[in-house]
Amino acid sequence: MLKQLFSAKHKQPKCSGKLHFLIILLFILSHTLAMAQGVVKSKADTLLLSRFEFAQKDTNNGSDCICSITNTSQANIAMITLTGAPDNDTIRLDNTEVFNGTHFLKPGQQVVAVGNFAGARITVLNLSLLNVLITVMLFCPG
Repeated sequence: MLKQLFSAKHKQPKCSGKLHFLIILLFILSHTLAMAQGVVKSKADTLLLSRFEFAQKDTNNGSDCICSITNTSQANIAMITLTGAPDNDTIRLDNTEVFNGTHFLKPGQQVVAVGNFAGARITVLNLSLLNVLITVMLFCPG
């Protein structure tokens, strides 16, 4: 009896050409809708600042901005001054130090601040004693 069950040939259900066409059409439409979800690609403002150079960026009120600063030197400490964050101390570098003020970056160190700068102008100034280059990336969508 078991042998009969396993050896019995099953008939494949026949699909019409219209059904195949509808399946392919639905697949194409769903793929198109999934790819057209409005992903926006944008490039952030990235600068390389030498000693005593500064960068400024006007922020948008109500949108979060990202500020990333990297000491490119492998041997020297960088000294930077940052201004532009609201006075309520909610924006911090790596969630530790308050954004506004003077900061020291170890060789190769990167710090990041994310938050709503409330339409203020972010200023990053390289005050390093030696000719230390810093990379500054400022991004404010909108």
